[in-house]
Amino acid sequence: MYKIALLLIAGILFVGCSTSSLNLNKKELVLNYNSNNFLLSNSIIEDKLLNYKELFVKQYKLEDQSGRILFYEEAKTTLNFEFNFGDLYTVMYIFDDAQAYEEVYRKNNLRLIQLELKNSMYINVLIQASDTQIISYVYGFSNDEFLSLARELLNDSKEKIKPLENLGLVLNKSQEPLTKWNDTMVYFTPLITPFNQMMAIR
Repeated sequence: MYKIALLLIAGILFVGCSTSSLNLNKKELVLNYNSNNFLLSNSIIEDKLLNYKELFVKQYKLEDQSGRILFYEEAKTTLNFEFNFGDLYTVMYIFDDAQAYEEVYRKNNLRLIQLELKNSMYINVLIQASDTQIISYVYGFSNDEFLSLARELLNDSKEKIKPLENLGLVLNKSQEPLTKWNDTMVYFTPLITPFNQMMAIR
């Protein structure tokens, strides 16, 4: 009876949790959220792989049918390393140690934030963190698109979306990535650290 009660509680908690994943399948970047799929882009213009020995970063410049440009990046450590900070602060470091942020929406491993960059410009970023060894994010949304996506994610929820007071950068085809990957950030910040097996066991 005790085991059945535990299983029921676990089932309720699982159903109550919102899960998400951000996947680039062929040319389509899709956000899966609570079993709903949101197509974010459907064409790859450029792609690049950055190799930092214990960390691999895939960068993609994407375009949709309307010509809107997004950048998608997936950063993944090797098995014996992990990110030294949580998903938000890792992404802030990657954007040249961004100064501040406004959170539009957050649910479990999904965040929609607006970062303030060092040049006092702003960029809208969707972050999806699977675990301490992989972080993916996409940026370049207009404010209207970003808030519209947040409202779709909320669906009928009574949670509130934080309005954006600053205009997010909208990117173009000639744009280079806004992230500032380099050896100093990866190894001397340090952005990654040896995997803590004891924490993983707990």
